Amino acid sequence: MPAEPAPPERTWVRIGQVRRPHGRRGALLVDLDEPGRLRHPWTWFSAIGPAGEVQTFHVRRVRPHGRGVLVEVEEIGSWEAAAALRGAVLYVTPEERVPLEADEYYNEDLLGCTVVDVRLGPIGTVVDVYDLGYQHLLALRGRTGRMVLVPFRKVFVTAVDVAAKVIQVDLPQGWLELYEGS
Repeated sequence: MPAEPAPPERTWVRIGQVRRPHGRRGALLVDLDEPGRLRHPWTWFSAIGPAGEVQTFHVRRVRPHGRGVLVEVEEIGSWEAAAALRGAVLYVTPEERVPLEADEYYNEDLLGCTVVDVRLGPIGTVVDVYDLGYQHLLALRGRTGRMVLVPFRKVFVTAVDVAAKVIQVDLPQGWLELYEGS
């Protein structure tokens, strides 16, 4: 069994949020941020409840349920106990995530990256990543403060250095002007 996790820190990864309790034995209906990106079976996770309290839970079972997953944990045995976690945000360490293939990135690793165009230099910072199913969109806070959307595709993204928090892009001429109004 892995060592008990410490309270979530900046190195921890948000995996989802408890939508509601499910069933009289206290399963948790969880909306995952990125389904399929966790090792199975998970062994534990930490939750930050509505009042900011941190709790650690040992996972007994996980199974799909509609648009979410049902998570049964050792520490919860009733609907009432599970109801206390409604809205809690769930975290794991990076080791609990599925290893990535080459040229794959976790959305949370892209947040805060500076986006640098090959011709224009720095054009903004990634503030969100939208998963559209067929592609991801980087949402940047642009140079003028306006939101700029950049498809996260090889045709636009030429290099990613997660450790340095830099994404290099080669945007078509006039792309930024569409957002900046220049």
